[in-house]
Amino acid sequence: MDHNFDLILKYLRGDATLDERLEVMKWVKESKENRKELYAFRRIYDALLVSDEDFAADKVAITGKGKAVKFFVRIGSAVAAAAVAAGIFFMTVRHPEEPQEILQVSSICAPFGYQTETVLSDGTRIRLNSGSRLEILPDSTGRRSVRLNGEAYFDVAHDEQRPFVLETSGMEVKVLGTTFNVTAYDGIQSVVLVEGRVEAKGVGAEESVVIEPSQKYEYDMERGTGNIEVINTEEYTSWIDGYVLLNGTSMYDIFARLEHYFGVEIDCRDADFRNVEVTGKLMLDGGLETALETLALMVPMRYEDTGSDRITVSAKGK
Repeated sequence: MDHNFDLILKYLRGDATLDERLEVMKWVKESKENRKELYAFRRIYDALLVSDEDFAADKVAITGKGKAVKFFVRIGSAVAAAAVAAGIFFMTVRHPEEPQEILQVSSICAPFGYQTETVLSDGTRIRLNSGSRLEILPDSTGRRSVRLNGEAYFDVAHDEQRPFVLETSGMEVKVLGTTFNVTAYDGIQSVVLVEGRVEAKGVGAEESVVIEPSQKYEYDMERGTGNIEVINTEEYTSWIDGYVLLNGTSMYDIFARLEHYFGVEIDCRDADFRNVEVTGKLMLDGGLETALETLALMVPMRYEDTGSDRITVSAKGK
């Protein structure tokens, strides 16, 4: 792919079509240099989001071929100045095979098809899943407060004097130091605990609940109900290693995961898929088409890109 900066910008913003995202991913896989260049552009875009998204778009768009890293260095002081005015914590934004940069920011996003790893100044590590957004919230009470839209894996640094508080549209999670995964895409949200203890409360719930390791707390916003169950944590955290662990997972649930990760709509036109369960590993690193091809090897199905970020799936022979 010749360097189409408008296309790269659409990809970073998350509003590229499926064909455009596939084009970018194909270009990225062509060489190590291409990957480095995309990571460099993404670092610029994420950093400049601190002050103004339109400004970020303009600056990313005008960078020339092979000049992304030099451009980032040139504007570093200006970005840092804007960040100090807007942010709460310092965070280290890490991208594979790239040196880390430390900025004080108020929010960070993960473009569709990619993950972003962030380290806060207190040592807390956060892996943000594709299409997700994390906000650092001002808090005068001494707490460490963030808000999540999407999915993230947290490894919270222990600090008894400063509890870590995570807000979503449907829950509040309080911890001192622990490792857990939160899914907050829609009306049913969940917390999966890997290590330590967390206290969670659904919006509208009368009491909070304490979760132990290998437990999941799920809250239904529409019904105002929550429940705790024992689970295999790898099924909920494997995405940080680039795959989804399937253990009798329904096809409908798999399609939902792919929709969230790649930012597409999957139209499943066969009701029989509701009863089909799959076991194995589904890789995400190869892109949507590779994931669908892998599923087609496990289950007799066919798929078609019908445009406007929409994939139609049906059983073979129908």
